[in-house]
Amino acid sequence: MKDLSQSLNVWLKRASLQAERYAMMLGLILLVFLVISAQSVVYSSFQARGHINYLHQLERDRNNMQVEWGQLLLEQSAWASHSRVESMVSEQLQMSVPPAKQIILVRLP
Repeated sequence: MKDLSQSLNVWLKRASLQAERYAMMLGLILLVFLVISAQSVVYSSFQARGHINYLHQLERDRNNMQVEWGQLLLEQSAWASHSRVESMVSEQLQMSVPPAKQIILVRLP
């Protein structure tokens, strides 16, 4: 019986040492995964900040382009106003509206 108890104690010590090794290995693996996970969080946060900054830059560009578009529309309406076109035609090209006698209507067959 004593022999059985000694071999059982030896077997339990070996099992205990193996369990400690497995526990240490598992702890080490979990620590590695924890460090990798933390690095992934830092990297993804860095990328997200970069994307947000790029988005803000694009929004500023869009706003500037909208202002410029509004200014161009105002300029176009000023250049294309009927009174300005009429004055330019009469002054520079010496054109005028023809009298009713000179207007000829052409009908399609």
